Amino acid sequence: MKRSALALSIFISLNRKLEQGPNIIMFDDPVSLIDDLNVLSFLDYLRYVVVKDDKQIFIATANANLASMFEKKFEFLGKEFEKWDFDLKEN
Repeated sequence: MKRSALALSIFISLNRKLEQGPNIIMFDDPVSLIDDLNVLSFLDYLRYVVVKDDKQIFIATANANLASMFEKKFEFLGKEFEKWDFDLKEN
């Protein structure tokens, strides 16, 4: 768990230092091994990055709980927040 949190911290810190990098940060299930308290802290920090650094955040997850927390934390964006649900059931 601690390694996952550390890896996320390093990734975001390095991304924030980029002077001419893209304004997009993409995550694929970034908090699958992190406890809920640290997930909330992570999402709060992402809100700060979105507002302060004018970044776009994309998160892909199959975890409904994480998706719900993410949606609640970013609902302040109004129409700028988009959510896409994919149904990958085989026919």
